[in-house]
Amino acid sequence: MKIIKYTGVKRPAGNEAPVAIRMGCPRLGASMSNLSQGFRWRYAVGFIAAGSLLALLYACKEPLEQLWLGGGNVAEVNGLPITRQELGDAMRERLWKRHESWASLGPEGRKQTRWQVLENLVNDRLVRTSRSNSGTVATQAAAKRESEWMQRQFADEAEFPRRLAAQQLTTKSLAAQIHEAQLDEAWLQEQMPQITPQEVSAWYEEFKDTLRIPQAHHAAHIFLTRHDKTKPDREAEIREIQRQLLNKEKTFAQLAKEHSDDDRSRKLGGDLGWFTQERMPADFIAAVEKLKIGQFSEPVQTQFGWHIIIVYERRASRLPPLAEVKEEIAALLTSKRREEAVQGLLAELRERWKPSVFYHSEVIDHAEPTP
Repeated sequence: MKIIKYTGVKRPAGNEAPVAIRMGCPRLGASMSNLSQGFRWRYAVGFIAAGSLLALLYACKEPLEQLWLGGGNVAEVNGLPITRQELGDAMRERLWKRHESWASLGPEGRKQTRWQVLENLVNDRLVRTSRSNSGTVATQAAAKRESEWMQRQFADEAEFPRRLAAQQLTTKSLAAQIHEAQLDEAWLQEQMPQITPQEVSAWYEEFKDTLRIPQAHHAAHIFLTRHDKTKPDREAEIREIQRQLLNKEKTFAQLAKEHSDDDRSRKLGGDLGWFTQERMPADFIAAVEKLKIGQFSEPVQTQFGWHIIIVYERRASRLPPLAEVKEEIAALLTSKRREEAVQGLLAELRERWKPSVFYHSEVIDHAEPTP
């Protein structure tokens, strides 16, 4: 078969008819004229169809974008998807915990947030995949108790379902999520060696001085602030309170309720409860340590104002015995070991499941925190 290359017909300048008409071939000329009109109509129809298609594509921009960008999934781990919605929810939670806003992050900060949050989600999927293959069990009752505890944190009963709805959750789906998380945690605990009594004892002998309980005081005060601009000099006031106290005109508690500027302790008759030197300003502690039990202080001026102090009880500094702190030490060692073990375990899981982890960077780069 001979291939003929079409070179096209050159249209004359101006309004001249096509070559075939000018050459005296009326039938061919008419056919070419009709063909030209047909092309114009087809061009118009094609233009309208193209415009309609563009409008449809614009209207369906988000669904089509998700289709082209991995169906809305940012990653898959052993066939388990991580959706764009999940990533957005997790980013919103991270920003909330860190007191950050998405608008305040630059392009690099947003990119780091997306990938760091996604890696945490991938780690969760790796743990869940491995746990599912192990047969770890946990009771639904524990998940129910946790869900009920969360519900009790809201003073208004109607607030809890509103929060659930905002997270696109129901009471049932929340309980299911909690149950899965508890299964994951139980599986992680199975992977870690338990802390032995010998390890607890060894840690105590090496670091017991860090557990020393400092001296503690149980005291009360009557306080006049120095930051009241309407009362620049309050020494006369505090000395009048001292006079009433010494003359036993009123009790310490009565005078504290009437005059003290410390709203919290005033309602308790000036009682500050038990405290150590770490909790109070140095100049206040210095005055407290000079007092005997039951003794009133002279008016004491600190950086905050004037005080009259009374000490009710005092506990000397002491080193607690091992039996008293062994559970605390075990919890500390378990926490450290867990952190180290989880990092090692995740590295192992990532290597094991590496061929089954897939990322959709195009979707990830467009993900944003959910509202």
